[in-house]
Amino acid sequence: MIRKLLFVLLCGIITVTVTIIFFMKQPAKIMTIGEYEAMPHIDVTVDILNIKITDSPDDKIHVQIQGHTLNKNMLTISEENNTFAIKEQKHKKNWTENIRFRPQDTIVVQLPKSQNKTLTLSGKDGDVLIQDVTLDTVQLETSAGITQLKNLSASNAKIQSNDGNVTIADSAIDHLEVTSTAGDVFMHASLGLTSTIKTIDGQIKMTETKEQSKLHMKSVSGDIDTHYKEPPTSLQLTTDGPDIVIKLPTYDKETNLIGSGTNMLSAETKDGRILIK
Repeated sequence: MIRKLLFVLLCGIITVTVTIIFFMKQPAKIMTIGEYEAMPHIDVTVDILNIKITDSPDDKIHVQIQGHTLNKNMLTISEENNTFAIKEQKHKKNWTENIRFRPQDTIVVQLPKSQNKTLTLSGKDGDVLIQDVTLDTVQLETSAGITQLKNLSASNAKIQSNDGNVTIADSAIDHLEVTSTAGDVFMHASLGLTSTIKTIDGQIKMTETKEQSKLHMKSVSGDIDTHYKEPPTSLQLTTDGPDIVIKLPTYDKETNLIGSGTNMLSAETKDGRILIK
């Protein structure tokens, strides 16, 4: 009798497991919301949905939703005062929404290159991806989602993250400001004139860094690692921390200079390590 019960239980577990795997492997669907005239100001507000901002195939703004539980009523869209606004509709959450076997649905917004644009984006729990676009100004604020900027070209970008990592890769941002409370900040092969990166409980890591006019990095309890793609030729360094290692050719420890020190780099941490090479 016990063997029979164990066999039935095992069959049930196998059936449930196969069902979950089949359920998870179902391909995501795409729902087209519409196409709209280009506008200079883009305003996006999301709650739990992911958001992807990317390049448009033409001179229109295109909006889609990708996922498994698609519903046009998820969003409201308005066009007024030269502003194109997208807002996720809040709804009463069911406790079952906290149990997910699939990725959260994603809003995809395709922006045209036909005119200069400013993007204001406010998010909570969803991830943010901005990829392959050119913008004048980006202002992004998120609570718990992951933020990724890839191949972004912008004059100004201000990123504020509470509890999520920020990654910036292969981008050209003239003036960048990143503030994070509990997340890490990663930068790879990105250009800029001035950059300020601050985090309280996270690390800052920059790889294939290129020399810029002003680079300021500050972390309370995290490590700061900066790896230059090519050795700086004119740099003034200011560092403050309990463990500092600088491995740059022609660096003068007495003057903290490389060359004439035209450009500036400052790195400060209370409890972490600073490595610059």
